[in-house]
Amino acid sequence: MLIGVAGMVGSGKSTLTRALAVRFGLQHALESVDEHNPWLEQFYAGGVEAMRATALNLQLHFLATRFESMRRIRGAGGSWVLDRTWYEDAEIFARGHFDEGLMSELEWGLYRMLYAELLHSPAARPPRLLVYLHAPLETIVERIRARGRPKERDTPASYWAALHARYEQWILRFRACPVLSLDVRDYDLVADPRAIDAIASRVRARLERELPQTELFSGSLVEQAV
Repeated sequence: MLIGVAGMVGSGKSTLTRALAVRFGLQHALESVDEHNPWLEQFYAGGVEAMRATALNLQLHFLATRFESMRRIRGAGGSWVLDRTWYEDAEIFARGHFDEGLMSELEWGLYRMLYAELLHSPAARPPRLLVYLHAPLETIVERIRARGRPKERDTPASYWAALHARYEQWILRFRACPVLSLDVRDYDLVADPRAIDAIASRVRARLERELPQTELFSGSLVEQAV
């Protein structure tokens, strides 16, 4: 069984992923920044022209490593909580590069063709539940400014606005699996780890027959992360 946790940068995906894993005794996989992506430095090093020249390669590398990771998770067996899904990689971030003119229509068509084929692979079986974290843009930006990585804090607000809009459009169309939407303003796991109680109750209501019947209540194991 797989539970996916999706949402904007700054919405608290990693914190919730860890908390759910601890609470239900599940394995978890946190999002990798993928510092070994050979296209990342080139993408950011040379301005818009460099971005256009490397955007497709960058996103194909992210896609390949994401599905490699999912293949390993599926092969390991057991139940998992996943921080960010392959849907977001393709349908929000790669699509964003196309929308911004960094990928040509021909390149975007090639990417989508490969992505569509990968969705038929065993690794891409939909999660049993997608936990979607959302909040108004201003709330997300405040969290990024307060808790984000240095590069995130220095990112222009216009980037977060565009990303926020794509997330809102994406979740409205999402039909791959059931969705549990959580407004991040309703809880703060960093300030109060006990807030996981209410969230766990809602997750269990959706997955009662599949989750372990003995929950773990060690709130101290919830690490602080955005």
